[in-house]
Amino acid sequence: MTRARILLVIAAAAALLAAGGCRRPGIEEPSPFGPASFGLSLELSARPNVILATEARPTAEIRATIRQNGRPVKERLVYFTILSGPGQFGDFSIRTAVLTDASGVALVLFIGPTKYEILDDLQTTIRGHMETSTPDFIHREVDVRILKSLT
Repeated sequence: MTRARILLVIAAAAALLAAGGCRRPGIEEPSPFGPASFGLSLELSARPNVILATEARPTAEIRATIRQNGRPVKERLVYFTILSGPGQFGDFSIRTAVLTDASGVALVLFIGPTKYEILDDLQTTIRGHMETSTPDFIHREVDVRILKSLT
């Protein structure tokens, strides 16, 4: 084989390799809105988030919702803790644990003070965090405003 033919074969092989590389798609950047490899989310809310302290103890429903990649997670343990302020949960404690139901929701009843137990309007901060098998501490906090009745 002559030198020209060898160069021609090498040039043809290089052209074939280069043509195959040009057809590869570019790298796509992942969306900041997901899905993520750790798509576990926790939402925490209080309903109502403002209660009126009268002669009877006011209540509010504290709701934690857990989703993984947008789907509800059932039977996940959620801890609820009163971090500051007056009140207690339905089991008369300041810390309790509840499992999520089939819709990914864990509910706990918050019981506020009577008007005789507080001097002025107050706020109670409640933390909800889920039990995970990872070192990540996933938690949220919600405030319940307690207004003292003047009558």
